Amino acid sequence: MSKRIIKFYSLSVITLYSSLPALSAESSFKVGTINTNKILQEHPQAQKLLQDLTKAEQDLNKKVLAKKQEIIKAKEQNKTETEIQMLAEQMRLEIEPEAKKLEAESNKKSEEIEKQIEAAISAVSKSSKYDVVLVKEAVLYGGVDITDEVIKKVK
Repeated sequence: MSKRIIKFYSLSVITLYSSLPALSAESSFKVGTINTNKILQEHPQAQKLLQDLTKAEQDLNKKVLAKKQEIIKAKEQNKTETEIQMLAEQMRLEIEPEAKKLEAESNKKSEEIEKQIEAAISAVSKSSKYDVVLVKEAVLYGGVDITDEVIKKVK
């Protein structure tokens, strides 16, 4: 989830850097910066999503482990290769839909969180009259950190 958000903001930074020469000619250019990791760490829904995903992954891993144990038992009981392959296929058919569903739910919730963060960044930048907001990691010098203001908006 956070890799996707960081990738999104990194692409935004590249786009903004390409337009900076034209904008820098203005005398009162105001740059804001944000720490995406801090925003995600303090975003209540992002934390809940992370906890839910961790639990769901653990549950899925338990199911996979149980199915693998069944396959090991089948091998120990000298089951035929066909029977073992059927057990493996059965495991795949049971686990794969759950994993896809988990991924789809995660993506949907991540997108909602991204939209909330984007809206908060936009609101803070407009109310404080920032011309551009960049990811803090991409700014070597300058800019005003508005991370805490964005976090307040998101909560």
